[in-house]
Amino acid sequence: MSTWTRRPWGSRIAAVGGAGVLVLLAGCTSSTTPPAASTTPTASAAAAPTTVAPTAGAPSAEAILEKAKANAIAATSAAFSGRVQQGGVEMLVDFKGTSDGSTSDITLTTGTEGKARILSVGGQVYIQADERFWTAQGVPSSFPADKFVKVPAAAKEFSDEFSLNGLIDEAFKAVTPSQLSDTVGSEVVNGIDSWVITDSAGQGEGSLHVSKSDYQVVRFTGSSSSPGQLDFAHWNEDLGITAPPKDQVVTLD
Repeated sequence: MSTWTRRPWGSRIAAVGGAGVLVLLAGCTSSTTPPAASTTPTASAAAAPTTVAPTAGAPSAEAILEKAKANAIAATSAAFSGRVQQGGVEMLVDFKGTSDGSTSDITLTTGTEGKARILSVGGQVYIQADERFWTAQGVPSSFPADKFVKVPAAAKEFSDEFSLNGLIDEAFKAVTPSQLSDTVGSEVVNGIDSWVITDSAGQGEGSLHVSKSDYQVVRFTGSSSSPGQLDFAHWNEDLGITAPPKDQVVTLD
């Protein structure tokens, strides 16, 4: 199921205002903390098993999908982290944000494009990035790596493009009941007992892990043509996202 990760986790280019800066963005479980993205992406993990063992008495795959979708779309906030592939290059993603996109904290890392953190808080957007990132965007690398660059003109566009709701909606558009295997498995993921539903061609072509207790998304995995894995957490929680201190902010002229 190449569409499991194609749309929400593929590349998006968003203009974030100020001096023509273009920032490369990728869009793309209860109470566990998402694994932190490392500074340098590593090779993808081994491919997932091609099949899952059936679990007796499990709900149907379609019922699990529909409950997970309804809960995700209704959520006020969430976090996810993991890795996706963009043009054959692995990108690490760490996302925390609200459903309407007004507040978010996103960190992206690739070996070729560097590392960037984008904060959207209180109608402002702030970017903190390393020299490799700014160079890849064609921007003079005069911004200190420990400072945030303020680009307020981008706030509304950024919020519209990268709301949690928008990303979740696209993700579930790419997964339809007709594509699912009838076999429902079980697996403990990040300490959470989860249902596992997969593509009809097997787990190696995409899977969705959903908590048994409250039908929240725990993990998405991609397909052989669009590999990746994203782990979800902190559904409907206060994510503690705040604007950077004023002495850490640089304003673009």
